[in-house]
Amino acid sequence: MRPVRGVGRAASVAVAATTLFLLLTVAVQPVNALLAERAADSLDSEAFLLTAGVLDLAAGLLYLVAFLVAVVLVIVWTWRARTNLDAFPGTGPTNSGGWAIAGWLVPFVNFVMPHRVVANIARESLWRLSTPLLVHLWWGAWLVFLLAERFIARSSVAEYEALPFPQTSADFRAYADHYASATGEYLVPAVFCVVAGVSLIVLIHRISAAQTARITRSMPTGPILPGMSIAEPAATSGIAADPASAASSAPAAS
Repeated sequence: MRPVRGVGRAASVAVAATTLFLLLTVAVQPVNALLAERAADSLDSEAFLLTAGVLDLAAGLLYLVAFLVAVVLVIVWTWRARTNLDAFPGTGPTNSGGWAIAGWLVPFVNFVMPHRVVANIARESLWRLSTPLLVHLWWGAWLVFLLAERFIARSSVAEYEALPFPQTSADFRAYADHYASATGEYLVPAVFCVVAGVSLIVLIHRISAAQTARITRSMPTGPILPGMSIAEPAATSGIAADPASAASSAPAAS
């Protein structure tokens, strides 16, 4: 059995950071729109483009780093939680432990397999006959976020590349309009990212707590030294724990 509480906490922090940095990438858009409006008076193209580019790049890099760290930690947590099911009596894993890793990495399969693996972990760890609704909420929101974010990002990049080099006030206002519209568009996937992130954090916490409690119950209360043996309790074995005490309790011969 492998501990999951520590890596679960680290994964939760990474998921929370990823969500916050994604919101930061959205918050940069209205800031850039404001910079474009102010640059329309000074017509300082180089300063505007440099500042807006640095803000976009910094927010994007923070999000990317947090996302990659979260992916690694969530995969490690998923593998540990799934592997523990093999050691828990009474559990019935429906997928092999290898899918806890490969399910996240194999193209197209990663649209289905992580949900199945986490659903199995949640059912067996939380003692549920059916998959908790939180698992479906997490995975549905995550898929919507991925598809919406990719579509909107491509559309936004195409619109940005079609903008003219800012030289006149009208050009700067076109940039301001672009960033303002991008803010509203990016809010849609951002909302689903928040839902997916919060749902996953709650799932990790609940499953980690349940598995940790079960591991704790299965551990011995004291150290086991070489040469020691663990005797079966007398109440459950049906055999007296101490033969001497059994003999002393027998009726004395007349």
